[in-house]
Amino acid sequence: MPPSLFEDWRGLMRSIATYTRIPLNIDWNDSRKHTPSVCFLPYVGVIVGLLSAWPLLFNAWTAEFQAVLMMLSAVLITGAFHEDGLLDASDGLVGGWSAEQRLIIMKDSRVGSYGVIAGIFSFALKWWLLSLWIVTESVNSLYGVLLGWLVVHMVARWLPILLMQSLTYVSQGQSKAKAMISPFTPRGWAWLAATVTIAIGLAGLDALLRIIAMLAVLYILCVVYFKRRLNGYNGDTLGAAEQVAEIAVLFSLLGWVA
Repeated sequence: MPPSLFEDWRGLMRSIATYTRIPLNIDWNDSRKHTPSVCFLPYVGVIVGLLSAWPLLFNAWTAEFQAVLMMLSAVLITGAFHEDGLLDASDGLVGGWSAEQRLIIMKDSRVGSYGVIAGIFSFALKWWLLSLWIVTESVNSLYGVLLGWLVVHMVARWLPILLMQSLTYVSQGQSKAKAMISPFTPRGWAWLAATVTIAIGLAGLDALLRIIAMLAVLYILCVVYFKRRLNGYNGDTLGAAEQVAEIAVLFSLLGWVA
């Protein structure tokens, strides 16, 4: 195997260990070169989507029950990594009066009212859209439901990656997220670009174009809002962006049905 593929493999394993609760034996002190782990975030999304799609095997269950179990499974697999960011970011971005105060609020382990409200509406919207997607696609085949679920988890992770490349990282004090942030390499961009081809195969070109249009609008809104509120981004805002993107991708897949 070429050395570059070993670098990719080490990067992928680090990405899985970082963004999920899948137990892997990673030597974090290993000084060998590896592709930046964040480059493989969409592929981690595919793994999360596959592992959390098991309720689709039970045709007797209602779409609503399948949807809530799929969402719960995804949360357990990731350790609520992105959901936690949504709640913290909502508290800080809405509740703080200055950039410094907003960052301090986000560091607080307690969840405030804005975070709770954001979490409730996020889960409710995702559950409703996913239930509708299952009902709509299962008329033809549950295979279509699975493909859509994979697209949701893969493509939604494009948004935080693009934000990382567009904004300045900001933090209040020590931050674990800073260690996960690495500049992209040409090889990393190649792996990310490959997910576009995969997405076309999973969802089709028309659906992907709708998704990209929706994500482009979200990207612009996030850049403007995060610059105004924080002068940049942090780990919590990336998690929040990913969660909003999941809802947006589901909505785009459904189109006028939603």
